[in-house]
Amino acid sequence: MTEQQIINSLIAGELHTIQDFFFVRCKPVLIYIGQYFCQDKQTPEELIGEFYEFLAADDWHKLRIFKYTCTLNSYVTIIASRYFQHKRDKELLSLDENISLVPHLYEERNEESFFMEDLGRIMKSMSPLDRFLVQRILIDGEKPGDVLDEAKVLIMNDKMLSTEAKTDAQFAGYIYTRYNRVRKNLQKQMIAMGYGK
Repeated sequence: MTEQQIINSLIAGELHTIQDFFFVRCKPVLIYIGQYFCQDKQTPEELIGEFYEFLAADDWHKLRIFKYTCTLNSYVTIIASRYFQHKRDKELLSLDENISLVPHLYEERNEESFFMEDLGRIMKSMSPLDRFLVQRILIDGEKPGDVLDEAKVLIMNDKMLSTEAKTDAQFAGYIYTRYNRVRKNLQKQMIAMGYGK
């Protein structure tokens, strides 16, 4: 399906598209973002369900205004980042209105400075392969097995990289292991920047 067809199907309320889009295609990135901001207070299914209800509100207004200037996954990632950050900040503000640091935090991390900007800064410092893996697997929601051919081309063109993989299975294992290591390092850097605290 094209991205236009997916959006039309979501707006029409077709259950198989809703299930596939939110609980398969976008599941990894929604869980990743949701848990950063909500600190495991909700199950992954609850986080995805809550975001689905938010996106479906107002007759899918946010999807209807999508201009196709980026991928649909990237667009949804930005909306989810804003939604879960706003949820986190709202909860922090409601804990104790007398805590002076909390309003300061809210002002600093307003709509102009949200999760995707911080993520983008970290990704710029990554190697091309690591940046590719984060973009395609974490943000675009593809599986490691789906990007092996493109990853192989990237590695062949990078003289600094050597996988020492002799078979396709070994190469797949290398990519899977490397992606998990990159994801964990990314998580540590985001926590160091104040997310998930």
